[in-house]
Amino acid sequence: MTSAARALIPIDMIIIREVREDEILKAGELWTDFMEFNSKFDDSFAIKEKGQEIFTREMLEKYRTRDNHLVVAECEGQLAGFCFSYVSRKPRFFKLEKFGFIGDLYVKKQFRRLGIGHELVKNEFNFFAKRGVNQIELLVAVKNSTAIEFWEALGFSQLLTWMYKRI
Repeated sequence: MTSAARALIPIDMIIIREVREDEILKAGELWTDFMEFNSKFDDSFAIKEKGQEIFTREMLEKYRTRDNHLVVAECEGQLAGFCFSYVSRKPRFFKLEKFGFIGDLYVKKQFRRLGIGHELVKNEFNFFAKRGVNQIELLVAVKNSTAIEFWEALGFSQLLTWMYKRI
């Protein structure tokens, strides 16, 4: 899809909805694309040979449970992106007992800058609100300045810096 064609797609033609069971394999393909994209920032994101298969199996187990949420963006009959999130719990000694976690958000390159990412995240805000969650957390590759700007534009701010060292 060219950028001119992309500009012709109005946001109301994009459908944000929960994934159907028969689409989870396709969501796994999107996830693999997402991990390949992230591995350009650091090879810590490289997946195993059967990583997509493992992701797909896990999503089949989780997607129907109350505190897990897998949504897709559909545009002109094809999946343009997805978001996986879940409700998690803090250790008992924190005042904040539970929080929402956005694990993965990805929009195919040809569908970016159409507002799809924002729509997927708005959907997650509603999901978390229905579960009484008042804080949402996520991780962003520190070298992915575009993603950091995206999340900051949605009101997120940095809380921690996750560091690592290979030995």
